[in-house]
Amino acid sequence: MFSPEIPAYSTQLPGLESENKPGLLSDFTRYMFDVLVWTLLCGCVSVVGIVTNIINLIVFVRQGIWTESVTATLAGLAVADLCCVFTMFFHSVNFAILLASPADIPWDPLSVMYIASGWPRIMFTRVTCWITAYVALERCMCVVLPFKVKQLFTASRSIFVICCIFLCIIGSYIPIFYTQRLSNVLDPATNVTKLRMVFTVEKEKVEIILRHTNDIIFPTISMSIVIICTQLTIARLNASSKWRKKNANSGYVSSEAGTELKTNQNNTANREDYSNETKQKSVTSVKKSTTVPATSTKETKVVKMITFICTIFIICNSPCVILFYVQLVVPEIANNGRYHNLFYVLYSMDFLLETINSSINILVYYKMSTKYKQEFRLLFRMNGDTVSC
Repeated sequence: MFSPEIPAYSTQLPGLESENKPGLLSDFTRYMFDVLVWTLLCGCVSVVGIVTNIINLIVFVRQGIWTESVTATLAGLAVADLCCVFTMFFHSVNFAILLASPADIPWDPLSVMYIASGWPRIMFTRVTCWITAYVALERCMCVVLPFKVKQLFTASRSIFVICCIFLCIIGSYIPIFYTQRLSNVLDPATNVTKLRMVFTVEKEKVEIILRHTNDIIFPTISMSIVIICTQLTIARLNASSKWRKKNANSGYVSSEAGTELKTNQNNTANREDYSNETKQKSVTSVKKSTTVPATSTKETKVVKMITFICTIFIICNSPCVILFYVQLVVPEIANNGRYHNLFYVLYSMDFLLETINSSINILVYYKMSTKYKQEFRLLFRMNGDTVSC
């Protein structure tokens, strides 16, 4: 039922089994990328990401994930990012062992890297994609339907959606772990039993189907949702900003200033020289200003923060989606194709970008969210006054 074969990958320079295939990059170039990107850069960034996402999760829990939808969603994103960077760190460690090629370890480094860290890292990256799409959709509705968003997106509903995303994505990868698994295999050449990857007969069919759905169709859909929602959010914010400037230049007051104007009217109503005409103009001004929905300052800050996070996500994850489509056009860009070295170099850069995306959200939160910054400073007993949003 099982075949104890592993993918064609050799760490012996000049590199792979297919030395007669020139490709575009030399084996030495590919080897240097393996050492620099897969092992050093991805390993260091993933360590940073583990620390930052643990901090993010603690901060969001302290804020109360059941109180606000955005807090619950960002907490779920922190969990997904933490899983991504943790599996990436394990992947980097396995890659370092693979490059060192020790002969006395009781497992095959490539097999462990492929099953225990490679596929799980990709799986949790897909979870991050869909949670980011949900965040983008939620904040887009916040500016498009500001008076209904709190009824549509509650904290409990967001937590339910996040849990469903985790379960659905993990469930979609179960066939991969069924057809590709680790097992103790006897090596006839050395007469030593090692933990290696074994395949079932359905492996090829399952992997082809899931690669098209999980690596092309679903990422394209989630990326499209993020891009469309981010563009709509930016357009709405720009329109709101132009409206405020236009009404400021026209002498109209904003909706937030309407209360202050009414108070001033009441204070001056007893003045004998306050004419009925002036009263009418003031009331008309207030009515005109309040007819256009305006997002509060707090909501605007949150929307801008989420928009920035989505922009970083698009920059860091779009190369992966583009690479999948390039492989459809140029099938030789594969681990056993003519351009195998280019394949590994491109994927190393893709993994690095995705790891960076899962590690730097803390900078956005701290810079753009006063509420997060306040809780962060309280967590680490930092001196200085903070202002609550």
